[in-house]
Order: sequence, then structure tokens, then C-alpha cells
Amino acid sequence: MALAREDLKNFQARVAERLKVAREQEVGASWLAVAIDGMNCLLPLSHANEVMPVSPILPVPYVKTWFYGAINARGRIYGVVDLATYLAVEAKQSIPNRDKAWSIADCSLVGLNADLSMNCVLLVNKVMGLRNISSFDQSLPSKEDAPDYFGTRYQDSAGATWQEVNLQHLARSTGFLSISV
Repeated sequence: MALAREDLKNFQARVAERLKVAREQEVGASWLAVAIDGMNCLLPLSHANEVMPVSPILPVPYVKTWFYGAINARGRIYGVVDLATYLAVEAKQSIPNRDKAWSIADCSLVGLNADLSMNCVLLVNKVMGLRNISSFDQSLPSKEDAPDYFGTRYQDSAGATWQEVNLQHLARSTGFLSISV
């Protein structure tokens, strides 16, 4: 267990360093690639701040199902949004059955950039590293019924489709800002 925890810390340190380098380079579009309930997503590096392990999440009463609670990370309080549940609720789909698919301990939290003025972290299943435009063979328009915070879809050489999620638009959307039931 201690070795796995140390490996996770090393991975997070490497991702944080690569995020910093990628932001400084500003070469074309670049994203943090994450998995959200089997969906490959691209979060713009200019909108994402850091990747954190899941720490104890305190429940918050009278909030929507996708607002998981609050955490204290380095002395700051952040709201935790379960992005998969939020996307399912917004698309009027059933909430994914999480019991068999994943454990919250295996997830990560992606912080929003301070420029977005939102003390919020997104719960994602897996951080899959960094991607830039050269990682993809083809770009596709977003689906007609997609929310406005969904950007371009990309396809990689393995045929996997990746959905860009504009965190700036997400953070300003009415549904995202309305957490109370």
C-alpha cells in the first residue's frame, strides 16, 4: 500500500511538472486527458490548475447529487463535483452505477484554474496524461445535442474519440452554478 501511494505521489508530481512546462510553452492546443465513466475527455490546460489525490470528502446537505461535498486541500476549501454524474444529469440520463465500475479511492481531483473564480475540483476516474493537437488524427464537430461547454471531438490513431470539455463555459453555466436542491 505504501509503495502504491508513493507511486501515485510520483505520478502526480510528474503530471504537475508537465502541466507547468506545457503551460509555459503555449504551443497550440494542449489538454489534460482524463477518463470520466468510460468517456475520454480533454480538459484545456489553461482551465485546469492541478491534479490531487482524493482526500476525505465532507458531505454537504441540501445539494444536488452531482455535488459530492467539500474538501480541505492545503488550507483551502473546495467544492467537489462528480463530473460524470453532472454530465448524466444535464443530459437527462440515468446516473451511472458506480458500485461495480470504480472506487472513489482510485479517482483523482482536477482543480479549476484560479482565473475561473471557482473554488472547485472535478472528480475524475483516471488522469491519462497530457495531449496536444498532434496526438490526434482527426477532429469532429461536437454533437448537435451536446451542451455548450462541449467543444470539438478528436479521434486518435487507435480510433478512440476524445471530447473536449471547456471548463470556462462549464463553470459559468447555470446548471453548474446551481448546486442546491
